[in-house]
Amino acid sequence: MTKKIRLTNKIIEDTLVEAIGSDVIPIVNFLKSRKNISEFIIAEKTRVEIHQVRNILYRMHNQNLASYKRKKDSKKGYYISYWTFHQKKVKDLLLGMHKEKLGMLKQRLQKEEANKGCFFLCTNACARLDFEQSTEVEFKCPECGNLLQQQDNTRTIDHLRDKIKEMEASL
Repeated sequence: MTKKIRLTNKIIEDTLVEAIGSDVIPIVNFLKSRKNISEFIIAEKTRVEIHQVRNILYRMHNQNLASYKRKKDSKKGYYISYWTFHQKKVKDLLLGMHKEKLGMLKQRLQKEEANKGCFFLCTNACARLDFEQSTEVEFKCPECGNLLQQQDNTRTIDHLRDKIKEMEASL
């Protein structure tokens, strides 16, 4: 039932930045359409320190976006890793992140609906507490001490429902 997602370079970059960090982009751009590239060559060509390159590659590996083979250097005696970026796995990562966000939104909607009309907000917008938390602090803001005002969370509930429908439609 999943829609076909066309992975543009922009979608790939945005997904990678969100999941791994912005420092991944030069490495990914270099590794695209290449296989089994030495970490030292990656560092040299991208002008990124070798320890940073390794860190980024391991973060990519943790998300199943890169794989490596280790070979022992016969001259120097230490291991060199040869890396490959798996662009097709970005789609799986994107769908996983999408489902995770959807789950968090549904959880938040449940909490909002269960506590409808029972949220209290600081007039300075320092804190938003449910009824139980508000009674613990005697309806005073734990940050600034101002009196908490009851908040109508109907608009929040409607917004969450709309966002959930939108996300479910895009799956």
